[in-house]
Amino acid sequence: MAMPLSWKIGAAVAALIVAVFAWNGLSQYFAARQADEITRDSARTAMLEAQQAKAQAQQHQAQLTADLKQHREDLSNAYQQVDEQARQYRVEQAIRLDKQQQEERRVQATYRLDENQRCEGGIVISHSGSSFTQLVDPNGQPIPCQGDKASEPLR
Repeated sequence: MAMPLSWKIGAAVAALIVAVFAWNGLSQYFAARQADEITRDSARTAMLEAQQAKAQAQQHQAQLTADLKQHREDLSNAYQQVDEQARQYRVEQAIRLDKQQQEERRVQATYRLDENQRCEGGIVISHSGSSFTQLVDPNGQPIPCQGDKASEPLR
């Protein structure tokens, strides 16, 4: 028995529809599989990039920590140097001041009358035993005095 042509056409159309649906289903399956692979690859790549970024951040943080520690040490050393220089300067100033005061005392001592000298009538008189002598400056003028100090160095 022969199949009528309309059935053959119907069967062919049905086979064609089944084939289209099958093709569409396979296409969607392969597209979904490819999308899943792309998603997994993207996730794996993102995870690797995140690990690399984390490692770089840790390395950067370690470098910053080391730099900060070095800066602190440098600053501490600079403060110590400044403190030492300031201490040395104060010691030198104290020594200079002491020398200056000693020099001032020495100079003041040259103005003081000694035990053989007296200030009589505003001029320096030197006495030795029973003799009295008026002290004079290089110009031959009497050296004025007041109390136990002369107005010019005596020695």
